[in-house]
Amino acid sequence: MRRRDKEVTDRAALEEVLVQAEWGTLGLVTPEGRPLMVPLNFVYDQGRLCFHSSPAGEKMATLKANGEASFLVVDSYAVIPSYAFDPAQACSASQFYKSVLAYGRVTMVEDLERKVEVLERLMKRLQPEGGYQPITAAGPMYQAGVKGIAVLEMTVDRLSGKFGLGQNLNPETRTAVVRFLQLRGNPGDARTLAAMAGAAALPRAGSR
Repeated sequence: MRRRDKEVTDRAALEEVLVQAEWGTLGLVTPEGRPLMVPLNFVYDQGRLCFHSSPAGEKMATLKANGEASFLVVDSYAVIPSYAFDPAQACSASQFYKSVLAYGRVTMVEDLERKVEVLERLMKRLQPEGGYQPITAAGPMYQAGVKGIAVLEMTVDRLSGKFGLGQNLNPETRTAVVRFLQLRGNPGDARTLAAMAGAAALPRAGSR
């Protein structure tokens, strides 16, 4: 990683991004050697990324040929305009973010009870307010659907992450950005300030 000052190695901090994110992008290589990127809703469960899918299509054909995959999640925070840093120069405009890249292998879930567990977790993640009958493998409402849908799990072998939240700024510039966000008060600015404080407290990977 070129920007070591933005590298995050704390696994708990990286997993927190995976737990909170609603979607990410699955990266695969087709049998013909072409890159394939697939945006997916997902849930992170005990070191595994879980998805649901149609049982047919290019993604499934690729996974059957080669289950090795990467998965990228990006959590976007505030855009910091250039004038927060400098009254004239445009180059300093920035987007604050957290990004996590996972590497591992994707396999098909065959066990019906595990499929139900994953699907129920996905529903609770995306529809926490409820408003539906719990998913079961045997009930008439879901029996055909559970059998017909593909549920996939990616075992995470390695995580890497970058947080661009101002932790690389010198104290004077960082103070100016914090003051700017406090005064601007746009939706999401309070969340950005909290994320900046959390990133500053993480162990630093250093720079080179």
